[in-house]
Amino acid sequence: MQDKAGILFVMYHRLLILLLLLSLPPSTTMARDAAHLTPAFGLNRLAANIADRPAPLRFDLARIAITELATAYADETEHAHQDMRGHTRQYKLSTWATAVAALAVKYAALAKTLTPTTPIQISTGLGRNLQLMIDGQLLVVSSPRMNEQTAFEQRIITRFCALNRCEGLLDEPDRTTAAKVSNESATPQWSFSQQTGPVCGTSDGLEFQFLNADNLSRKRETCARVVTELNTLAAALTKDMANGIRVHWNQLVIHPLPDGDEQVILNGEGDYLRLTLPTLAARPKLFAVVRPWLAAKVKGSRYPLVVLHAGQLLAAPGQRLE
Repeated sequence: MQDKAGILFVMYHRLLILLLLLSLPPSTTMARDAAHLTPAFGLNRLAANIADRPAPLRFDLARIAITELATAYADETEHAHQDMRGHTRQYKLSTWATAVAALAVKYAALAKTLTPTTPIQISTGLGRNLQLMIDGQLLVVSSPRMNEQTAFEQRIITRFCALNRCEGLLDEPDRTTAAKVSNESATPQWSFSQQTGPVCGTSDGLEFQFLNADNLSRKRETCARVVTELNTLAAALTKDMANGIRVHWNQLVIHPLPDGDEQVILNGEGDYLRLTLPTLAARPKLFAVVRPWLAAKVKGSRYPLVVLHAGQLLAAPGQRLE
């Protein structure tokens, strides 16, 4: 009888645990599951799967991501102030601290202005980062410290899944959904050191080095647009070359068209592409500098390219970035 009673007790105990687990809200269990998902894929999958979902989901992800950006840049400000202690040459660190502090304030203020009716577009690229288009403004969601990007993305996923049922949203998106997401853009990563100052770099060898952290927000947006347009152009060139079109790299230029698109001249034989590349079209000197990197990328090779004094080349006509 004692053995039978013991067995019944164990069965009752297991049943009680099962009922408790089943009673948990879906968002709680999914938030727990999200903690074990590899963030390198998790945030991209989440973004791809909700890109065309109802606006409240996009609002939640955007608000959480921007709030985490504000926190990350506030932390980076503190790191910069700590690094200044013990350094004899503190000017670069001081300007960096001021710039990231301003971004932290900007992101915190932006998060407060978002509402469920705010126009929000979500996209992902070949890089690991999330991109938000909010009222026409491009926002790159990336940690100011590259080695903390994984933890940064994980916090966004966990907070989102604590509010929403994430079942299916963290799975590999189907091809139809993925095709609607901007999959031809690579998102740059930012870093800072005393030797180089602020650097906007990509995983495939392109690096823009700036003299200082002035106008950091504008530099981030411009660099993101340049990298996105370069990858869009690279994808189009790869497709044309696969179809037998020859590209004369020294003749490759971009001309604006009256209707707002751009014409990319491929060679002297009349072949061209029609794309939307306004950032590159407005910066012909920059495009001439990055052409060797673009040619290597299209051919499947790696070509590390460091663009010095990038603020001068990325600045639009009449604009000042440094």
